[in-house]
Amino acid sequence: YAQLGTVLAQKARQVRLDADSLDVLAVVAWHQPLPRDKLVEFGCDARPVTLRTLVRRGLLAIEKPADGGEPAYVTTRKFLDVFKLESLADLPSPHEPPA
Repeated sequence: YAQLGTVLAQKARQVRLDADSLDVLAVVAWHQPLPRDKLVEFGCDARPVTLRTLVRRGLLAIEKPADGGEPAYVTTRKFLDVFKLESLADLPSPHEPPA
């Protein structure tokens, strides 16, 4: 079984993300928790199918506030793992040009 586990791990599908998904992840990562209607304010016109896909893939989660407010999107541990981050503090400033 150990050999089978190694083979499966080597063949595991990489997470492939389109430009819309990357935009959503970037906006949520820097402004979370973020309700869906606030995405548009940040210039991210995410389609519901994109959001559902990111939640289904485990990169985003939906947080429901205890006070009954609007549910909001947050990043997950898998998001940190995929982008090789220890925590959200490791994100560069959204105002810095990429290195």
